[in-house]
Amino acid sequence: MVQRNGTTTPRSRPPRPLALCALLVGALATATACGSDTGDGASSPPASSASSVAAASSAATTSSDTATSSVSTTPRSERPVSHSAKPPTASAHTSPSHASSSAPAAASGARRICSKERLTLTVGRMDVGAGNVYLPLVLTNKGTSTCTLTGFPGVSLLDSAGSAIGDPATRRGPTHSTVSLPPGGSASTSLHTLNEGMTDTPCRRTPAEIRAYPPDSFGAMKAPARSFRVCGGVFEVEAVQSGTGT
Repeated sequence: MVQRNGTTTPRSRPPRPLALCALLVGALATATACGSDTGDGASSPPASSASSVAAASSAATTSSDTATSSVSTTPRSERPVSHSAKPPTASAHTSPSHASSSAPAAASGARRICSKERLTLTVGRMDVGAGNVYLPLVLTNKGTSTCTLTGFPGVSLLDSAGSAIGDPATRRGPTHSTVSLPPGGSASTSLHTLNEGMTDTPCRRTPAEIRAYPPDSFGAMKAPARSFRVCGGVFEVEAVQSGTGT
C-alpha cells in the first residue's frame, strides 16, 4: 500500500484543484484503513502511512499554490488600452496678431464722401445746339467741413406721381479726378439727350422731376425737370467735375 501511494506519476502539467482534493481524501482514507488493521486499537497510523499522508498533503498544497499562482499571474494584455488623445498643448510661440497693423494709419486721412445730407441739388441753364441738349445738375456742399465727390451720379426722370419714365441715364465720357468740395463749394454733372426729330425714335413723356443719387451715396435727391425731356433714344450723364457747369 505504501509502495502504491509512493509511486510517483510524471506530471506534464499541474493538477487541477478538484483532482488534488480527491487525491488528498484518498490518501487519508488509506492511512486510516491501514491503522485499523493492526488490531491493537492504536489510533496513530504507522510511520510509513503518516509519511505518505504528509507527502500527499504537501503535494496537494504545492499544486494548489502553483495553480493559484498561475491564475493570478495571467497576463493582462487583453485589457483595452485607452487611446484618448491628450488635449493639444498651446504653443509657446504663438504668432502675434497683425490686425492692428492693417488698420488705417489715421482716420483723418480717409476720404470723406459728400452724402445726400451734406448736399443741395439744383438745375442749371439748359444748353441747346447742333441737335444736342445739355442740362447741368449742380451739387453744392452745405456742410461745415470739406467732402469729396468721384465718378458718376445715378439719374432718373420721374412723372408727377413719382414713377420713373424709361430707363435711368447711361454713363457718357471718362471719369474725372476726385472733386474736393469745401463748405459752400460746388461740383456739376450734365445730362445729355437729342433734339426732337433728330432720329425716328419718339421722345419720352415730359418729366416732372429729376431724381439723382450722388456718387457713392444711396440717398436720392430731387429737383424740378423744367422743360427737359429725353428724345431720340439718348439719355446720358457725365461724371462730376469742379464748378457749376455754366
